[in-house]
Amino acid sequence: MKPVDESRDAQRLTFPLLFPCPQRWTVNRQMRLEGGFQGRTNKLVDGCYSFWQAGTLPLLHRVLMMEGDEALSKESWMFHQGALQEYVLICCQFISGGLIDKPGKARDFYHTCYCLSGLSIAQHFIGGKYNHNHVMGPARNELHATHPVYNISPEAVVQANSYFGVLPVPSPNTSS
Repeated sequence: MKPVDESRDAQRLTFPLLFPCPQRWTVNRQMRLEGGFQGRTNKLVDGCYSFWQAGTLPLLHRVLMMEGDEALSKESWMFHQGALQEYVLICCQFISGGLIDKPGKARDFYHTCYCLSGLSIAQHFIGGKYNHNHVMGPARNELHATHPVYNISPEAVVQANSYFGVLPVPSPNTSS
């Protein structure tokens, strides 16, 4: 008999009560005019949310697929992928390299990383057995796919799971 994970069961019961519509809230963070995502209601669009918000939608998509939601697209995520790509490519590029939060801001590694990660998610629909690319502009704009949980390539996730999956689970050290 499998032991019960009470904390996980508690999360399953309380999550819908505390946050009943994560899908609706997240898709409504993509702004119609800019095409990018905001982090919170009544805040400006920020390039890093290209990953933090858009990256949650493939996860929600997967959960809804597992629940048998027939209304889900088999070709695109639950956000306007083209509009997000346009925001990142037009508004977030710094003239001398790197990516930025929004026009008028300085470039930094953080925003460069997460703008590129969000751009990759917007370009690649990987839904079970369905794979579709949505690349705005020339083919050279296409990035490698990134995993929405780990923010590394899906191939690297498979390799890490293969490597760590055979290692023994460490036991807690009881000596102080």
